[in-house]
Amino acid sequence: MDAPPQTKPVNFRYVAIDPQGREVRGTVKAVTDLAAQQMLAERGFRTMSLDVAPSALAPEQLFPTLFQVKPRDIIVFSRQLATLLQSGLTLLPALELLQGQAAGSRQFRRVVARIMNDLRTGYAFSEAVARHPQVFSDIYIRTIGVGERTGRLEEVLRQMADYQEKQGAIVKKLKGALTYPAIIMVVGIVVGIILTQVALPPMVDMFTTLGADLPLPTRILMGVTQFSNTYRLQLGAGALIMLAGGIWFLRQPVGQRLLDRFKLKAPLVGPPTHMGEMARFCRTVSMLVASGLHLQEILELMPQTSTNSVIRNSLNRVREGLMLGQGLSGPMSVESVFPPLLVQMVVVGEESNSLEFTLGVVAEFYETTAEEKMAALVTFITPAATLLIAAATGFIALSVIMPMYSITGAF
Repeated sequence: MDAPPQTKPVNFRYVAIDPQGREVRGTVKAVTDLAAQQMLAERGFRTMSLDVAPSALAPEQLFPTLFQVKPRDIIVFSRQLATLLQSGLTLLPALELLQGQAAGSRQFRRVVARIMNDLRTGYAFSEAVARHPQVFSDIYIRTIGVGERTGRLEEVLRQMADYQEKQGAIVKKLKGALTYPAIIMVVGIVVGIILTQVALPPMVDMFTTLGADLPLPTRILMGVTQFSNTYRLQLGAGALIMLAGGIWFLRQPVGQRLLDRFKLKAPLVGPPTHMGEMARFCRTVSMLVASGLHLQEILELMPQTSTNSVIRNSLNRVREGLMLGQGLSGPMSVESVFPPLLVQMVVVGEESNSLEFTLGVVAEFYETTAEEKMAALVTFITPAATLLIAAATGFIALSVIMPMYSITGAF
């Protein structure tokens, strides 16, 4: 971590643990990073990350998403570092070699440079990595620490790269599968807006002038179009109010729980979502057990791997049961989110001391099942969206064309 060369105080951005054990974030003004750490220590904070805060006009501050470290950078970094360590290089020369090759984005190269500086000042690798929680996840940091203690750092790095690559592949497949239906929906909506707002009004004036007897579809479409044009502001304000109210409700704990429960129970979306969550749970626990973490440490980390509050609450209750000496399968058996097959495999893994292997097998099964169910969902969504858009567009086109036939017949 490089201190600013000037003696004028600057703002340092920090992530720390307060005396109550909670993670806190903020800024502190100091001349050097050591002075900032001392100020935080006087407050009882344990510093996890500390760097110079960018100015308000800095690109990183104005466009944070453009300067985030990409998961691919961390995957490539982990694989390359594991290879260099396995070839016999020590940690600091290996990092210097990676830095010299300029691997990854500019933002990630800065992170690697700060890690190297921390290693030179006496930090352990896991401690240096832990100073960048905005880049490395807590699971990554804990696993690296275990690899250091057990002398299996290169193996752990390779396991983390495999794990992150599989998680990224699942997300990529999901996005790719939903791209085509999304394009169909957008094109259909654009075509509908053009027909009703551009093509229909001049024709309505013509039909009215000629006194044509308009068919029912045309009268319905004209009524809807006139109503939307007359009360455009009111409809827009009402939509914004409903949208803001819905967003506010979903951000409340009750709304978040209802939405997350719906994601798991919905007829078409629920099964692939549920299987995907279970696959992630099994894959993560299997990888962390293989890395040497204890089950209690693993279950402290597991809630962070899920964005679903229902799953997180169940994992917290499982962790409490484990701490009470009930094992892993016992608390899981009373939680409805864990399928019976998973619970039975955990029982087998606990009894045979092969939890890593059994959960790895279950993870592959659930990953395959989730992919199959998602493929079936996309197979259903694509023709359904096509038919829906075709029906809507056909109705609009029919409403415009039918009066023309009426006028032609009158002539």
